[in-house]
Amino acid sequence: MPLNKYKFDYLLLAIIVIFTSCNEAKKETRQDSEPITEQEKTWEYLKAVPIPQWYEDAKFGIFIHWGPYAVPGWSNGHYYSEWYSTAMYIDEDFKKYHEENYGKLGEFGYKDFISMFKAEKYNADEWALILKSSGAKYVIPTAEHHDGFAMWDTDLTPWNSVDRGPNLDFIGTLGQAVRKAGMGYGVSYHRERHWGFYTNSLNDYRKDVEPNEYVKQEIIANPEAELLYGPFGLTEAFMEDYKKRFLEICTKYQPDFMWIDDAPSNSKKPEAPAVDKFMNTYHREMIAEYVYMAKDWGKEVYWNNKRWSRNNYPAGAGVDEKDYLRLDSIPPVKWQSSGGMAHSYGYDRTEDDEGKYKSSEKLVETLIDVVSKGGNFLLDIGPKADGTITPLVQSRLKGIGDWLAVNGDAIYGTRTWNTFGYDDIRYTIKGNDLYVLFLNQPEDGFIVKGLMPETGTEITLVNGNKKVIWEQQGDKIILQVKADDLPTENNAEAAAYAFKVKGYIKE
Repeated sequence: MPLNKYKFDYLLLAIIVIFTSCNEAKKETRQDSEPITEQEKTWEYLKAVPIPQWYEDAKFGIFIHWGPYAVPGWSNGHYYSEWYSTAMYIDEDFKKYHEENYGKLGEFGYKDFISMFKAEKYNADEWALILKSSGAKYVIPTAEHHDGFAMWDTDLTPWNSVDRGPNLDFIGTLGQAVRKAGMGYGVSYHRERHWGFYTNSLNDYRKDVEPNEYVKQEIIANPEAELLYGPFGLTEAFMEDYKKRFLEICTKYQPDFMWIDDAPSNSKKPEAPAVDKFMNTYHREMIAEYVYMAKDWGKEVYWNNKRWSRNNYPAGAGVDEKDYLRLDSIPPVKWQSSGGMAHSYGYDRTEDDEGKYKSSEKLVETLIDVVSKGGNFLLDIGPKADGTITPLVQSRLKGIGDWLAVNGDAIYGTRTWNTFGYDDIRYTIKGNDLYVLFLNQPEDGFIVKGLMPETGTEITLVNGNKKVIWEQQGDKIILQVKADDLPTENNAEAAAYAFKVKGYIKE
């Protein structure tokens, strides 16, 4: 039935309204907003970006390393399992394991694990519930490790999880589930060292940067493999592509936090001028773009600085970080400690037993120690290639979550005191209240040195908010805790004991 004049006029008006509305909306997008200034791209400006309160208050997050490296899921205890992509070509232990289990090097390469990476049991909503059970307030999955395989819906490489392997947008689907579960969502990006991962030089700029001999054979047999393994060398083209991928992640997923790995090992050597340009131009500009575009999202975002590893960025530009970082004092800057439950970050079948995993109690102790010194604890998990989070991992997460469910008031939203503590005692504060955390149940009772509360000060056991009778003896206080008020042994709640000394902090 043909349109009459009036129907056509209404249709034309609707089209005009839609077109105008789209144009108005477009004016508010990042592309058409006022461009970023040169000042906003400086380290001085970035150092002044405030650390978001949500991140300061969160204290505990979950890191996830998941990709094709989960298929072999193996290490020799030296390299991490997620380094399989390079170790299989250069390390004798890995070479032997690979050829015994998968095939001859040069014929069966890292690229061939991608079709085996099916993630058939992956369920983003189930993952989010498991992660939330830990008490973590934010989640940071790996978008791309040094292997070069993109775990998001990218337009920049055909070697990605949407077009190959599991055929899913991991970063997108998990982000939706995590946010729906009420947690913050970050993304990690590790492409810094990719240019050397399929060579014999790894990150040594003084050597020729050519593909490994086995990788060369693979590329000859399948030229498209070069798009995964290359480019070789820290070239301008590599830097441009690196930055584009980073900004594509930011644009598509609007992460609350961007976790960035450290620079290659010779970043401070004079024979490595490319590194300086890579870190002080490309990294600086892409971080600035991320911070700038977040203004349009209405978000307070932040990023990390693996300065403790290889002096990535100037002090104060991002949260200081290093793998398994532990400190013996309270530093003047915000920091974060990441680490796995065993050694590797990715799934590692050689560690898949009780004896090699840290207990929930030990992980709670680490969390308390890190928080008492002003840090955040980013605990890593490595799911299996089929998308399952192992029972071992789940039990640890639940144990931490059970403890935080009744003691979280001494962790979330707290800040450091004038000392982190001593021996097995740690302190945190919130407002005017002081929290005293015992990492273990002391044999001689709950005694705290150096505290002198005013008469009548209320002290409670945080677990259950139970009042505790206390007495002053010289420069120490003795907390008289009823046995019935303490959790039983082998209970996750007994991992550590938290007490609140109300009003102890004076203005």
